[in-house]
Amino acid sequence: MDVRYFKWLHLFEGALVVGSIALLRAEFIARDPGNVVSWGYIIAQLTILLLNLYTMHNLAITVINLVTPWAFYGEAMVATKDWSYVALFIGMWVVLAATIIYINHHRENVLMSEWRYILLQATYGLAWCFMIWSAYHYNLLYIINVLVLFVVYMLVIRFFVTRIDRVIEHFVLLNQEVNYDELTGVLNRAKFDATTLGVVGIHRQNPEVPITMAMFDIDHFKLFNDRYGHLAGDHVLKYVAQHFYQALNQPNKQRQLFRYGGEEFVVIFRGESAAEVQPVLTLVRNSLQQNPLHYSGKSLTVTVSIGISALAPTDVDFDTWFKRVDHYLYLSKEAGRDRITVEGTTQPFDKI
Repeated sequence: MDVRYFKWLHLFEGALVVGSIALLRAEFIARDPGNVVSWGYIIAQLTILLLNLYTMHNLAITVINLVTPWAFYGEAMVATKDWSYVALFIGMWVVLAATIIYINHHRENVLMSEWRYILLQATYGLAWCFMIWSAYHYNLLYIINVLVLFVVYMLVIRFFVTRIDRVIEHFVLLNQEVNYDELTGVLNRAKFDATTLGVVGIHRQNPEVPITMAMFDIDHFKLFNDRYGHLAGDHVLKYVAQHFYQALNQPNKQRQLFRYGGEEFVVIFRGESAAEVQPVLTLVRNSLQQNPLHYSGKSLTVTVSIGISALAPTDVDFDTWFKRVDHYLYLSKEAGRDRITVEGTTQPFDKI
């Protein structure tokens, strides 16, 4: 995905956090205009800042966490004109900054370790409490109450966050098992069947957008198993699949690679014609041949046979299109393998 998208997303997340703090402040001021450091306000603000530091992994949130104390202190100095404890504020800010940087670099470890999590929340909260105290001198018992309540709130949040993370991880693993081939890591046959449902109907609604299918087969795959063993065959499958996946996976391109079965793979290209797909797959094939798989001290050169065809207006259903692509792959293999057949025309790769 475009890097600029993530930059704008991070800025948007930062703006949301700033907006949340501003709304929170406005709400508390509306309720109690004379008190901007009530325990409820402090705990709510610290919870927003620290929770987003854990959940939103971007520079904008870190900067907000580092800048907010200075914004608070500057406002307090305008109101109180008391600079007696500026050294304390700066010292506590340094502690806070060190805590924020540590959390940034060790999020997973912190969430997994309860004692480390409590210690860091206490340090974060204590630094903030003393920074607030440097401007508004409330008593020590008040600091202790705010700190204890803040740590308890964050422990409750950690409880739910860690369990939500586990649920998400479970669904991610389930998605991997259901949609991805366990051996090669690319999309599987079940995902192919689900993806191709309704393809013809969608294309007829937008006939100006081409959609092309390619099938390729690893040449003489059985020989790899017979000569070097089935583990070697597995390595060949993984090598070919990942080689094609990495070469085809480009920004702003809608391409899906599936392991159809055995040593056969299918690629769906949305928005690319057969004429555009041919040079793309030729480059991938050439790269595959020029970079042998090194396995068990041996250099294994792998080639593929390919069939390519675009979905045509005359295709009555998906099976008609699929059978044509499968037939073109057969023509490539019948012509001696290591060939490419595009819309019925078969050529050796070195003649392209």
